[in-house]
Amino acid sequence: MFTSSHKAPALGLDISDSSLKIAQLKRSRDSIKVQALGHKTLEKGIIENGVIKQPETLIKKIDKLITKPNFGRVASREVVACLPKDKTFIKLIDVNKTPNNLADIMENEIEKHIPLSGKEMYYDYQVVGEHRSTHNILIGAAPKNIVNQYIDVLSKAKLSVVALEIESTAIARTLLKEEVKKFHGPLDKNYCVIDIGAKNSQMFIYSRGTIVMSVSIPISSQETTDEIAKTLDIKKDQAEKAKIVCGLDKSMAHGIVHDILLVTIEKIINRLQTGLDFYYNHYDERGEITKIILTGGGANIKNLDRLFTEKLNLPTESGNIFTHLNESREKFSKNLIVAPNIKSNDKKKKGGNPEISEPQNNELVYTTVIGLALRKIFIDKI
Repeated sequence: MFTSSHKAPALGLDISDSSLKIAQLKRSRDSIKVQALGHKTLEKGIIENGVIKQPETLIKKIDKLITKPNFGRVASREVVACLPKDKTFIKLIDVNKTPNNLADIMENEIEKHIPLSGKEMYYDYQVVGEHRSTHNILIGAAPKNIVNQYIDVLSKAKLSVVALEIESTAIARTLLKEEVKKFHGPLDKNYCVIDIGAKNSQMFIYSRGTIVMSVSIPISSQETTDEIAKTLDIKKDQAEKAKIVCGLDKSMAHGIVHDILLVTIEKIINRLQTGLDFYYNHYDERGEITKIILTGGGANIKNLDRLFTEKLNLPTESGNIFTHLNESREKFSKNLIVAPNIKSNDKKKKGGNPEISEPQNNELVYTTVIGLALRKIFIDKI
């Protein structure tokens, strides 16, 4: 399936408000292996709502992570990075066929669907289907000021930018077998993919081999973490781990985490239902959603899949970052599994002094960056 190459594939770099992630892959004739993997937390204020506020600090953080990743060694200065999810747009549209060249009419067509003018955005598009009188076109767009800022920072970090991608595109590439160009199965399944992040979340619908729509969910799980930290009297990093490990299990931490989490998750579910309703109202000809796939740092919340299945009446499962990788989880256990060792500081807190020691699987924080690292392998070689 794959051919060997002396040139190392580009490095994937996932930049968010709260963290940096890197991944580099290597290929042989029929397998993809991990060359390097890394994760670093960013202090508050370096990036705010996708806007880089402290570029020099960010450059130093990127350089440090590339120089010393958590696993392996980085062997390329070429990079594929993602743009902030709440600053980008992706949607499947129908464009009427005319005698005019398609490229000449696309800017006006995109402006009908994106809340930016042509002068304010960079855009790209791909024809993914044809009908008798229309083109089926997947469009993606991002504000020029954001794109230029990220390119400037990456260039100053002495990285050669191969591509900047919309996050949902990278996520789909990691999780879905259909993303392999020589996929031999039927392209008739529809998925709702939910990415639960620290600052915000998003959902996108992947239908018959392509993304058709994406919806931002501006609900911060960080606020939930802060509330857990305050209630259990623990540090915020411990509260983040408690959120994942205890999750929606009422028997853990005296049900405190469950009760706090449920409020946020029900808000997310309400937004998801609105997104699903939009899909069925505008893309009903593509068929029913077959399942929900959870990803992102918040996807490992205990019993979350059960709640989504119950509330949305759809089979729900966690994504698999090893879908296209010929690697075992055990090899990366010390990088993907975190032991929380959480103990409240205040024995007077209600319910006594809960202790949490169950290990936390952290692999889904790497979903986006694996997809970024797969880009050149998939596009160039498959």
